[in-house]
Amino acid sequence: MNHSQKSFPPSMPPRVGRRRFAVVSMALAAALVALPAFAGGPSAEHIAKSILVSNGFSWEGAKTRMKMVLIEKGGKKRERAMVIVGRRHQGRLQTVVRFRSPSDVAGTAFLMLEKKNGKSEQHIYLPGLKRTRRIVGRESQGSFMGSDFLYVDMRRPAVDEGIHKRLADEKLGGTAAYVIESRPKKPRKAPYSKVVTWVRQNDSVPLRTRFYDKSGKLLKTLYARKIKKLEGRPVVTHARMENQQTGHATELVVESVERRDDLPDTAFTPTALEHQ
Repeated sequence: MNHSQKSFPPSMPPRVGRRRFAVVSMALAAALVALPAFAGGPSAEHIAKSILVSNGFSWEGAKTRMKMVLIEKGGKKRERAMVIVGRRHQGRLQTVVRFRSPSDVAGTAFLMLEKKNGKSEQHIYLPGLKRTRRIVGRESQGSFMGSDFLYVDMRRPAVDEGIHKRLADEKLGGTAAYVIESRPKKPRKAPYSKVVTWVRQNDSVPLRTRFYDKSGKLLKTLYARKIKKLEGRPVVTHARMENQQTGHATELVVESVERRDDLPDTAFTPTALEHQ
């Protein structure tokens, strides 16, 4: 077996040294920005920067096999198998998501590229249409593959896109957490009126994130259900997004992680999405 393709189950993390696994930031990006100071502890800006450093919902330099489970209000489940490769190139994240099953989504591929200006470029390949198109405008606020995540949830925004403050600390299941509220500077263009995140104090992993709709009502909540250490770094390996308004939910479960040091530039282009 080639050394660059060693496979590791979630319980046996790979030796990756300084490399981190990178995928997508899965909806927490709106809360991960510069924040004002708060009395009685670290400043909100320090907390937000710590979240970015810990980056518990991301992996870099790896091929990750994941399961997406779509759960209807009545409990019926549909599973989708995904393979994700990600890397950091010139300080910016690049990610490709490929769906392997079931047959109605197999072959679908998604590309996200971070840009210098803090923006992100997204493309999707639909095998039924046999073409790749860019996700732009209002499309970014649409559902990502029928899940409770939006396309816009998959990116990290520029640090100056929101107005933020630190709320009173709380405990989740006995775990001390900082609480951060984020509101968009341009609310008419944003999918949420605000986002509130509970951040574990000992390692800066977001444990719970609530998203509020345009009217200010709670829309959905993201939970970090399982957290494991990979090379000493906490990583969320099981996340659940629950939509409080529809009763629908989406779970993302990491099944295996494979170190990849050989990801070429050509793998992260819109054209590459069409080649499985």
